[in-house]
Parts: sequence; structure tokens; C-alpha cells
Amino acid sequence: MGLRGPLPRRAGNPIATPADPLPPPSWLPVEAAAVWREHEPRLRAAGRLRPEHADTFGQWCSCAAEARELANVIAAEGSTSRGPHGTTPSAAHVAACRLRATMLALGKSLCLDPASAARLDAMPPSPGEERDELAEFAAKRGRPTGEPPATFKPGATVLDYVRGRSAS
Repeated sequence: MGLRGPLPRRAGNPIATPADPLPPPSWLPVEAAAVWREHEPRLRAAGRLRPEHADTFGQWCSCAAEARELANVIAAEGSTSRGPHGTTPSAAHVAACRLRATMLALGKSLCLDPASAARLDAMPPSPGEERDELAEFAAKRGRPTGEPPATFKPGATVLDYVRGRSAS
């Protein structure tokens, strides 16, 4: 069993600049390049794609293109075949299952699955969009933002503090 506790958070800066499009590698087949062009803008905008990830993302795109092709084959021919030992999964079905496992492994390295994506911090806000975390916290608690916090006397217990807040 794995480690318990919250997922580790990545600190820091955005991973990529959303303004620079990343062209598909020259070795990608035509169908995989179409998958690249379909998914690259969203990954780039989310800050999850850097130039050094091009080969990994290219492999993921190749797997996605092959999975689409296998889905068409399975739809046309079915996912089972009859042989001398009875009904068995077809070769296309077996290949599609293995391809899904490969896509999942590649996708994890690119943070394409929900668990990996949860480890990423949100991109920091731009300087004009700084958040007032104290005001957000006060709003969640139903307190006006201008209200000073209640004073806590040294030596008092938390229960005394709560009773003092509810009395006012």
C-alpha cells in the first residue's frame, strides 16, 4: 500500500508559457499529429506542456491515434473471436487494452490523469489579480472583512474564546 496523507504539492512557477505553441515532432504519423493539434492548446494553456515533454506527448498522441483506429476495428468486427477453444477476446481488443495501459502510464507523466493533476498547483495569479485570502476566509465564515478579530487573552481556553464570540 502507498503512503498516506495529502498529495505532495509542487511549488513554484508556471510550467510553460501559454503563448508559445509547440509544433508536433516530425516523426509523428499524420493521425497522431492531428491528435497533437487537438490536445496541445489545452495542455499548453494549463501549463502542462514544455518542449522537453514533446517526445512523451508525441508517444501519447501516437497511442491515442492507434486507440481510435482500434476502436473502429472493434466496432466493425466485434471484441471477441471464435476459435478451436471457444470464444476469446479478439486481437484488436487485446491490443486496445494494452494500448490503454500505455496511454495511462504516459498520461501520468504528463499529468493527464486526475490524481497527477491534483499534485499540480494552480498557476499563480497575475500581478493584477492578487487575491485577498483574508477577505475570502472571512467571507466563508460570514464575517465582515473590516471587523477586527476578537482578542484572545493569554491563559484563556479556546472554549472561553468561543463563548466570548457567541456572546457578542
